[in-house]
Amino acid sequence: MGIPSFFSWLVGKYPKIVGTIIDVYSASSSEEDEEEEKEEEEEEKGEEEEVEEDDDDEEDEDDDEEEIIYDNLYLDMNEIIHKCFRLNNGLVYNWFFAYLDRLFRIVRPRRLLYLAVDGVAPMSKMTKLRQTYFKTAKYRADSEAEAILLTEIFRAQGKEVMPRDTYELENPVVKMPGTEFMEKISAALEYFIRERLNTDPEWKDIKVILSDANVPGEGEHKIMSFIRAQRSMENYDPNTRHCLHGHDADLIMLALASHEVHISILREFDNPNGRIPARFYQFVDIWILREYLELEMKTPGCKQDTERLIDDFIFICFLTGNDFIPQIPSLEINEFAVDLLIEVYKTTFNKMGGYMVNTDKIKDKYGAYLEVSRLEKFFHELSLCEEKILLKRYELQEKLLRKIQSEAAVKEWAKGEDRGEKKTSFAQQFFYPVETSLERKSDDVVRKNTRELWRTVSDIFCNKDDLFKNGACKQDKIRPGWKSRFYREKFGAETSKEVGRLQTEMVVVSLVSSCKWSLMRLAMGNLD
Repeated sequence: MGIPSFFSWLVGKYPKIVGTIIDVYSASSSEEDEEEEKEEEEEEKGEEEEVEEDDDDEEDEDDDEEEIIYDNLYLDMNEIIHKCFRLNNGLVYNWFFAYLDRLFRIVRPRRLLYLAVDGVAPMSKMTKLRQTYFKTAKYRADSEAEAILLTEIFRAQGKEVMPRDTYELENPVVKMPGTEFMEKISAALEYFIRERLNTDPEWKDIKVILSDANVPGEGEHKIMSFIRAQRSMENYDPNTRHCLHGHDADLIMLALASHEVHISILREFDNPNGRIPARFYQFVDIWILREYLELEMKTPGCKQDTERLIDDFIFICFLTGNDFIPQIPSLEINEFAVDLLIEVYKTTFNKMGGYMVNTDKIKDKYGAYLEVSRLEKFFHELSLCEEKILLKRYELQEKLLRKIQSEAAVKEWAKGEDRGEKKTSFAQQFFYPVETSLERKSDDVVRKNTRELWRTVSDIFCNKDDLFKNGACKQDKIRPGWKSRFYREKFGAETSKEVGRLQTEMVVVSLVSSCKWSLMRLAMGNLD
């Protein structure tokens, strides 16, 4: 979940916010042996490179002085649980504990470890999850049916594949709060914490807090609520350094909304090009992002408050959609929608009369923390760009469609599909020549065939969903009067009066209310 494409845009726009390290603990034993051999070779050459090594040591000392030491580590357990518990295997708990140990060794917190498991989420999030799970279940059923057909085809070609096993943990509903599985997770985490506190010297001075699935609220919001509670204490150290682990882009918004300066986010991604199975970890430095936004959001010639600029940035990003708000159709992050929102904000700041959000009044029951009149002016300026965006999108889609159709025609000609070959199913477009003799199959070959089968299944459904490539999507040119047609076809609004009333209901009542609620949730935590 989260904000699709937001992190990719953020890294592309502000590359200095990310630092990458390699997790050496995930390398296999074979790679470790190779590294040991390399180290031995380097030691033999060490005497010849003493002068260079001395210079490198001085540089390393300078780098060590700049190394960031974190006080508190916060783990959003939802992603970790879904990643580790995919199979009904007796070793999954060992993998689970090893993963937690790996994260602890990377960050090495000095004071606190906070583990937050997702509890019951708000109704809007549960509704979206339910929709996602229904789609996942349908896709799984369709893909398994296609896999059965492809299995017969592979076997006819002499390609053996592994049988498809079903696992209870494949069903995401099993990992929802209140299930027997989550009770087992809570018990396992309690055991893990007690065992590490009693046996691991690195945990000796660490305070550990576990918020399991019995506590309502999503994990990331539990974490931010805890940080806000700590900040409100008299003895709180403002120089405390926090590190959050999680993959959702929502964490970035939550970190910005906390207005905590010394905070980083640890993200993980697999090495796509590496030969070894090592994982890479990124530290996203929020304090650097704050500096970027301060420079990016400021209007020339105006004295502005950085904290309020950040609040306004968070609010306007709601328009691109999140877990609770559907995006505005003309605002796609992949089409640089956030850049457009920032530019419109800067050009209209003086016209609006100031900031749109005042979080100091966030608890005002009348919603005084949001300047609706200023927001209305912002929406008006933004609407002037809508038609240009749609026209540009249409031109790009037409260009892409012509390119895809041209490439598809070349591939069809190369494959000789115009020779009238008989096809018994859609999947047979992926046929390979039937082998005339069966070679002896090893386990590696069977696994390779199995991976090939499921890649083929994935390609089949990608092609089915590609509306441009299969010609199912008919582009309608942007013609004058498109707004009136949109309201008439989608909402049945015929007259200008009905359209005006509908705009008021959609924008003022629905969209603004949703944005206000999301802003309150970021600033105050989980809401009842």
